[in-house]
Amino acid sequence: MSPEVLEIFQRLAKAGGMSTGRAMGDWMADTVEAAELMASTMERARAAPKIVTAELHAMMLGMTDQTKGLADKYSKFKGPLAGGPAAGGGKRSAATAAGHSASVPPSCNTGGKVSGGKNPKRGGKSS
Repeated sequence: MSPEVLEIFQRLAKAGGMSTGRAMGDWMADTVEAAELMASTMERARAAPKIVTAELHAMMLGMTDQTKGLADKYSKFKGPLAGGPAAGGGKRSAATAAGHSASVPPSCNTGGKVSGGKNPKRGGKSS
């Protein structure tokens, strides 16, 4: 095992309040189905690479279709952050009408540092 992988599992263990070995064991138990799928796919690919390649391609196309469907579904979501009825009786603020979320302030190039009405010199601090 590389030092980088060990360090990640040590961090996971510390965050979870468990030993590194337990963190590794839990991770492997949680991902055993994916490992089984990968092992069987690789075994089948050795025997029939073109068939498995076509199956994987079809699977990826299906996942792309599902992802697009979900993105389309949730892009039409009308919730509190989208300016829908839950946000204020169906009225949209100027920020949400312009495509900005009502809870996100407009971006600016000051990094949030506003002089409060004073006009400081450029490149210096206001006094």
